[in-house]
Amino acid sequence: MEQAVAASGRAIDVERRRALRRHFLSRAAVLSTLQSRRPRVVKMADYRGDFQMHSVWSDGSESIADLARACMARGYQYCGVSDHGPSLRIAGGVSLEDFKRQHAEIEQFNRAHKGRFYVLKAVEANISVDGEIDLTAAERKRFELVLAAPHSKLRTADDQTPRLLKAVRSSHVHVLAHPRGRIRGSRPGIRADWRSVFAEASRCGVAVEIDGDPARQDLDFALARQALKAGCLFALDSDAHGGAELSYAETAVAHAQLAGVPADRVINTWPIDRLLEWAKARRARSS
Repeated sequence: MEQAVAASGRAIDVERRRALRRHFLSRAAVLSTLQSRRPRVVKMADYRGDFQMHSVWSDGSESIADLARACMARGYQYCGVSDHGPSLRIAGGVSLEDFKRQHAEIEQFNRAHKGRFYVLKAVEANISVDGEIDLTAAERKRFELVLAAPHSKLRTADDQTPRLLKAVRSSHVHVLAHPRGRIRGSRPGIRADWRSVFAEASRCGVAVEIDGDPARQDLDFALARQALKAGCLFALDSDAHGGAELSYAETAVAHAQLAGVPADRVINTWPIDRLLEWAKARRARSS
């Protein structure tokens, strides 16, 4: 096959396309990984809740209550509904006024399910090309959990280390979500000095995400190993846009297992009191 590729005159294009598929796991590989007996790594049995999912308030297909009930059916104890911030109009970015109404809806659900399940007031804020977050520091304080993710300039060869460093240094940011912004077969995502990004995330107490959407798988296990060595915390999330997609969290856990990530380094495994205390402390440190 390699001889045929070399003789085709398209070797460069073939290698580029291969790179767009590198370190992605098939569903069979995910299940095989989860069934293997790897000691001292996070397992689905450790998993208490998912922090990246989208409701009808932005670009999801189900209500907050429906998503929460789907999480409860999977045995979770909490979830974070993280609809998009206001600048990401292409994904139905939520205005600050609508976030107020959403938070009232979440509070009503939590009162009705007190002691059984908890929905965190979360948001997926957008990281602009210059590293700014699309919510001010004061606006970010309104949320219990702030995920910040890049959604633009994801196909260029430019080094974007400064962009990501600025984002993780921003106040009231808890998670650097799908850090590369890659899509299988379509775009390679951000290029950066990942050792520097992970070192700074660790220093700032910002978790890095493994997004389990099959098309994203970002971070992948290879980069996650680097983040682990740098001392990072991790968030393992589905990026679900409906209850049926919550199973994508299994892909995130599989990558974490391949990277050797222990359960205690994964914020999704923490009891709710510890999680909320960490999130509150992160806000206090960055004030």
